[in-house]
Amino acid sequence: MNPGNGAGRPEDALVRRGLWVYAVVVIAAASAVVPFADHHLGSHPNLILAFLVLMPTADLLTAYLLVQQFLAHGRLATLTLSTVYLFSSLVMIAYAVAFTRAQQTDGGSAWSEVCAPLLGLVVVMGFPVLVVAQQWLVTAVPSRHRDVTRSRRPTAVAILAAAALVAAAAVAGVVIGVPAWFPALYQSGSATTFGRILYGAALPVITACLLMVARDLRHRAQVERWVVVAISASLAAAILTLVAPRYTVGFYAARVALLLSSAVVLTALLAQTASLYRRLTAAHDDLHRAHRELSRRADHLMTANRELETADAWKSDILATLSHEINQPLAVIAAYSEELTHDWDLTTDDERRASALVLGERVDDLLGMAAHLLALCRAERGEIQTRPAVLPVERILTRLTDNLTRQARMRLDADHGPSGTAVWADPVHTHEVLTNFVTNAVKYSPGDIHISATPNDTGTMVLFAVSDEGNGVPPEFVAHLFDRFTQADRGGAARAGAGFGLYLSRLLTEANHGDLWYEAVVPHGSRFVLALPSAPSGPPALSRVDHADGAATG
Repeated sequence: MNPGNGAGRPEDALVRRGLWVYAVVVIAAASAVVPFADHHLGSHPNLILAFLVLMPTADLLTAYLLVQQFLAHGRLATLTLSTVYLFSSLVMIAYAVAFTRAQQTDGGSAWSEVCAPLLGLVVVMGFPVLVVAQQWLVTAVPSRHRDVTRSRRPTAVAILAAAALVAAAAVAGVVIGVPAWFPALYQSGSATTFGRILYGAALPVITACLLMVARDLRHRAQVERWVVVAISASLAAAILTLVAPRYTVGFYAARVALLLSSAVVLTALLAQTASLYRRLTAAHDDLHRAHRELSRRADHLMTANRELETADAWKSDILATLSHEINQPLAVIAAYSEELTHDWDLTTDDERRASALVLGERVDDLLGMAAHLLALCRAERGEIQTRPAVLPVERILTRLTDNLTRQARMRLDADHGPSGTAVWADPVHTHEVLTNFVTNAVKYSPGDIHISATPNDTGTMVLFAVSDEGNGVPPEFVAHLFDRFTQADRGGAARAGAGFGLYLSRLLTEANHGDLWYEAVVPHGSRFVLALPSAPSGPPALSRVDHADGAATG
């Protein structure tokens, strides 16, 4: 259904009935005025001037609103009706000029006897005739031309507006330019016999036009139906003009009827335009909400896509890293297994024991790698579960030292810091991070290793520092030291591990509300620092100590 057409809606019948009621009331009121229509009231220039200004202005605004309706909906009948209103308003302007000149000249001039009354007749009778003509014209236009008109709406508006202007100028030019061609319609302020014949002929013509328009009313858009009001006012004006001289009750009543009809039509179109604007605003709001929803979903899809890309990169990194890192221990295991299998009788017990020790170390490397990978997968999924407890620093470092090899313990120097210092953290996670720091120092540093635990300046954190005397981390690699699957080349030392120990340490530290970082030692060496929240000290907080993991639960 065309948006500009109200057919099929419940209020459609109400509008049609309301238009009929208005038409009947206007015609009945005009008929009621007929008995005393010739009562003389005298000339009232201000009233006449108001009519001459307001009438064409209202018709021009009506034409403009109909054009806007056409531009919005593309209904050809609305465009042609706007052209009729434009033509009527232009002729009305010419009538205003002629009537003003008639008031300024003698009563027997061509302005008062021919020009003004004839242009007034064109306005009264021409409008209904043109409405019927435009209705016939719309039905006669081929469908392909209608499609072209809808596709080129501004061009169609310009062409028909120019046609209305040319037609109005031609009519006004002929009437005003050569009034001698026409017999007088008025003499001494009253209609002549010829004038009465013309207005008498206008009555059935206007009535027929009203009936023809009313018969097709249900097929018109709502903005076009109000033309019934204008035609009924034209019929009332023709009736009153036929029986009333100038400046009588009928004279003024005819103009009031025309002016009221223009005001009613204009008000109805303004209301229709406002309704259209409200619907467009509501549609715009719906589109805006839909756009926001689409934007939200697009952002969600982009986030999901980034997560999938991250997961794909994670999978690729794991496969590439494991493919590379497991080769070394597997190669060693394969070599020693082959040697023991083929040369068992040729090897001594000490050589077999040494080979078994190497095999065990490589298997431990693979098991450690698998354990780290499992923990890292859980951390990536956000499944790190912390069980914080009050951990005395002395217990943490004692457990760390006890779990090192004898060679590593001989190289390690531990400083427990002030007595009673404790942290609030998960014991397993704390041990894991510090063990990773110490084992890295053992791997990459040939000298002594020092570990210390000291509170920071504010006493809110405890700093565990693991220092070695190696070559340190290359400066260009420091920024990526705690990234996933990255590992620096430490001065030609053998590369061991999968490169995710420090990354896992960062995740565990963050889960315990701590921090960790790297510091270069001058002149050479490395220092890895773990900062964990301090725990309350004193006998109540350390009442029970788990000697297995160094944890004290308060």
